[in-house]
Amino acid sequence: MATSRDVLVIDAFGMSAEHLRERFPAVFQWLVERVKPERDSNNRASYRNNWWFHGEPRKVMRGQLSGLPRYIATVETAKHRVFQFLDAAVLPDNMLVAIATNDSIHLGVLSSQVHVEWALAAGGRLGVGNDPRYNKSRCFETFPFPHDDTGLTPALTERIRQLAEQLDAHRKARQAAHESVTLTGLYNVLDKLRRGEPLNAKDKALHEQGLVSVLQSLHDELDAAVLQAYGWSDLGAVPWADEAARAAWTETLLERLVALNAKRAAEEAAGTVRWLRP
Repeated sequence: MATSRDVLVIDAFGMSAEHLRERFPAVFQWLVERVKPERDSNNRASYRNNWWFHGEPRKVMRGQLSGLPRYIATVETAKHRVFQFLDAAVLPDNMLVAIATNDSIHLGVLSSQVHVEWALAAGGRLGVGNDPRYNKSRCFETFPFPHDDTGLTPALTERIRQLAEQLDAHRKARQAAHESVTLTGLYNVLDKLRRGEPLNAKDKALHEQGLVSVLQSLHDELDAAVLQAYGWSDLGAVPWADEAARAAWTETLLERLVALNAKRAAEEAAGTVRWLRP
């Protein structure tokens, strides 16, 4: 949610210690001197015996990510629920939830307020700041995506893809242009704009550097497109400035999502699976 640390990780997945020593002797020596002494006293046998590996191999996740030029990720515990594309060269750590898809239709739906409200309701809270936690089994695996039975047409699919790509590119461009721009900062200011709250001097600077009004416009259009994909355009835009109206909006949305979840579960029990990861 902040700026990249620009650090490298030694990832020797798939190599034996002997293979690593033969192909990359300097890396092998680095690990022997700096990692192995600590791993030798680790209580976990897998860490102790495979001291040259970066954590657990995560063979299932690596298989799902194999061949993808990028994947979707979100921080497990964060104030704002933000999804973005990460390059395949980025190795996700234990605080990221990685979603193995390159298709921006998924990024668009996940980035919409439809999914954010579902994740807030289904997930827990953690930490001193009581920040929302994204539990993949509760927030992602149970989430009913829109499909042709809800009103998702090829044209609408392409529209959501385009908006998702624009959203991802806009945030990345603003962060690349200004070191002080973080995703947390952008969405703090966006929250104030949505609620009609005044911006302080720091907020105003971030608003200009991050072009937050553009960010707001992209999210508004994306939300409208995703609601249309569910056939729920009657809900209208999120009433951000009215807490009571927003609570009612969210309650109606969640009722519909739960009903769609039940429908999907019944379909799958009967052998119809609409979304299946390769």
